[in-house]
Amino acid sequence: MNIPIRISLTSICPVHIHAVSKVTTWQWSILKSAFKALMILLLFLLLTIPSTAAGEIKSLFRIGTGGSTGVYYPIGKLIAEGLTKPVEEKNIIDTSVKGVPGIIGVAQNSAGSIENVRDVVSGQIEAGLVQADVAAWAFRAEHAFAGNPSGRALRAVASLYPELFQLVTRRDANIRSVPDIRGKRISIDELGSGTLSVVRIVLASYGLSENDFSPVYLKPVFTHDKIAKNELQGFAMMAGAPMKAVTQLSDTGLFLVPIDLKKASEISVRFPYLVPGKIPSGIYSGIPETPTLQVYALLVVSAESSEDLIYKVTTALWSERTLSLLQQGHPMGKIISPETALTGLSIPLHAGAERFYREKGLLLKGSRSP
Repeated sequence: MNIPIRISLTSICPVHIHAVSKVTTWQWSILKSAFKALMILLLFLLLTIPSTAAGEIKSLFRIGTGGSTGVYYPIGKLIAEGLTKPVEEKNIIDTSVKGVPGIIGVAQNSAGSIENVRDVVSGQIEAGLVQADVAAWAFRAEHAFAGNPSGRALRAVASLYPELFQLVTRRDANIRSVPDIRGKRISIDELGSGTLSVVRIVLASYGLSENDFSPVYLKPVFTHDKIAKNELQGFAMMAGAPMKAVTQLSDTGLFLVPIDLKKASEISVRFPYLVPGKIPSGIYSGIPETPTLQVYALLVVSAESSEDLIYKVTTALWSERTLSLLQQGHPMGKIISPETALTGLSIPLHAGAERFYREKGLLLKGSRSP
């Protein structure tokens, strides 16, 4: 019997925040990379052993996500589950799509969009969740990818949901606008994250830089205790809402710093995939509607992936089973739909995904992906 297995790196080896604070950033990066490589190797050896019943060899389909308290990670886990073919019960006829035969989906923690792009095009992972603006930069060899043409191999499978720029601060820090962060201690996410790239864009639009405050480069999962103890006054994250990193701090007393419509529109002129958005009232307890920036989250793969495989992956992604997992598993999963799968795309579709959308009539004959 082939048993589908979902394993996350954080569930194998939970890391306590206080332990992380005792190592330097570069030491933590090395430890994390080494652990990730070891777990992937062990999983591959375990899961590619032929089944005694069917003799089918399973291979991993690794999806780069983000930190465990963001939205990429839980959404990535649900997609990974949807791509993994479940144990089939005998004597039950069911023609619905249930996973992709021969693969096991694995959600893999990462620094975020930029790292996911690099790992996808280098073949270290099979897919990744990536901000549309970051995907466009990679494809055009711009900004963080200037001089690196490898991003031309990046291809889209689908647009999933809008991500919102969330600058979350302690209410008693009296940070009511972006310039108020001067002199404060704020976490702006890891190097290699899409959030950090957006933070720098926002700072520049207000005439600020990282020299104007005390930046800390941590994922939100590592900021919880520091914000609760007022060792940090806030953190930034580009993610869907609600985000666990915010909801678990609701008792602290929080404030979402707005990016007003005029400023967001000015940013959008220079960075077309960053557009004005809103964090709705009630998403977070006690926090009113807040204007901000948004960008779409894409599921991306490499152009080198086979057309047949990505066609099956796209089919499984939009199957009733995966959609049900998404809708029941996370609030952002409720808005993920094939009807908006082509909204906000900033790079070309993979040939396998394009074939799926044409067959379903979602991509009109003669039209082209970005």
